[in-house]
Amino acid sequence: MPRIKINGLNVHYQQAGSGPDVVLIHAFTANLSVWMFINILETLAAEFRVTAYDIRGHGMTTVTPGGYTSAELAEDLRRLHAALGLGPAYLVGHSFGGVIGMHLAADHPELVRGVILSDSYFPGLKHLEPDMGQAGPWQDLRQTIRAAGTDIGESVDFGRLFRTMAGLTPEQMGGVKQQMGAPGARWISQITQLAATSAAEDAFAEAGLTAERIAAVACPVVALYDEHSPFGATCRFLQERLRDCAVEIVPGAKHVAPLQNSEAFVELVQKHLRRMNDRG
Repeated sequence: MPRIKINGLNVHYQQAGSGPDVVLIHAFTANLSVWMFINILETLAAEFRVTAYDIRGHGMTTVTPGGYTSAELAEDLRRLHAALGLGPAYLVGHSFGGVIGMHLAADHPELVRGVILSDSYFPGLKHLEPDMGQAGPWQDLRQTIRAAGTDIGESVDFGRLFRTMAGLTPEQMGGVKQQMGAPGARWISQITQLAATSAAEDAFAEAGLTAERIAAVACPVVALYDEHSPFGATCRFLQERLRDCAVEIVPGAKHVAPLQNSEAFVELVQKHLRRMNDRG
């Protein structure tokens, strides 16, 4: 499995295909296996050179005590981009992966040809989403974990989530894994390694990506937001404020479209990559 050393990290990545560059950026607490699971890397590789990687502290990339703000992760991506010799790229980011992509587009527009966002929540737009803690995905997760005999609270608190999962008894861990199935078991292994880091706090820091800087991104942006997304106000902001923004709604999904409606997600990503690439 290929790795490359950048910015003090050993970064795990996968690459396939040839053509214009596309970089796939997974969500906070996920890893690049999500892209392999839905076969999007192989699908896009017929027309593009596609790179997927594990962000800092995730998957098989080095875990560090800090460095998890969107600004710092965008800098990791900039260095990865240079080390791999990529050209100006289309960035496809799910959730926090989209924030990383937009931060790179804001800081280094010369490196980014376009951004496809999948249900991204931006700390710089938190004033638009005051009820985030009551959002369906968090409440669904809370219900699952409560069924195994513990709780993560009503409000979104990844620090508490990480500490709770790291402190589960073997019996509780078995209950959670039974509730969540095999993908959930792999996810638990992922998040427990972040418990001793600043990731939970860093991921919710504005880190310089203000509403004004988001609105100033000039490259084409595609906002793929889920039919039952908790972030409808964010989607409307992007549509209204960005100079070049196309919006698509992913049927049936509620924040995790790559898994909840992978067929539609892959088709939409492919459609908009072709459209942006045809525009030159």
